[in-house]
Amino acid sequence: MDYRMPLYVQLQDIIIKKIEEKKYLPGEAIPSERRMADTYGVNRMTVKRAVNKLVEQGYLYRKPGAGTFVLARDKKKIDLEYANESGNAGITAIFRDMGIKIVNKVFGTGEVEGSKYINYKLALNEDEKAWGIHRVRIGDGEPFAVEYTYVPYKYFKDIDKFDFSKVSLYDYMDVNNHMPVDFKQNLICLDANENIAELLNVEKGTAIFKIEYQSVDSDGNIVEFTRSYLNPSYAEFKFVAEAE
Repeated sequence: MDYRMPLYVQLQDIIIKKIEEKKYLPGEAIPSERRMADTYGVNRMTVKRAVNKLVEQGYLYRKPGAGTFVLARDKKKIDLEYANESGNAGITAIFRDMGIKIVNKVFGTGEVEGSKYINYKLALNEDEKAWGIHRVRIGDGEPFAVEYTYVPYKYFKDIDKFDFSKVSLYDYMDVNNHMPVDFKQNLICLDANENIAELLNVEKGTAIFKIEYQSVDSDGNIVEFTRSYLNPSYAEFKFVAEAE
């Protein structure tokens, strides 16, 4: 173990890794504090502190007289690591793989002309057009995201013929040889205004995620700019720090 880091923190990381690698399964009891103390060469107070922290963080739960168990994570919560996905990384594809039924409710679509901001985000000239698609994303009957998506019209000349309440946008982009393969993202937390709160079915002022991202295709063309407002009850983000 690395003695530059507190022992209980190192033990937390070990337990979390075993959970993520499915070595400790949801509903399964973890080893006793005495056994872990013997295994890792630490005292029982260190084990107790690590376990207490993981209970607080929602990884574990205790059953009096029975032991400590791995808590089943929310299966509806999706991990939106767009940059680390291969193939079709769209939300529709992620939900499809999870076996969750997704419905898209389109509440706005059409040409966008003269928007310096949108054209800048899509690397378009002033005289070029973008196409906008505004949707509420619904998983198993619950709205989880409101998305304002813009794509360069020059790459998708027949986009007006498709109903994106039924068709996956990324499937459509893939067929047109402009599938997003890399993403630049910016994530912030903010309070939901009245309009977004109504669309997400949450109280006005609820803390939500706002993520803006630009995506590029395999040729390096910017093919999408999206502002997405997400209910944090249905999404999680993981960040990995890289050593310099």
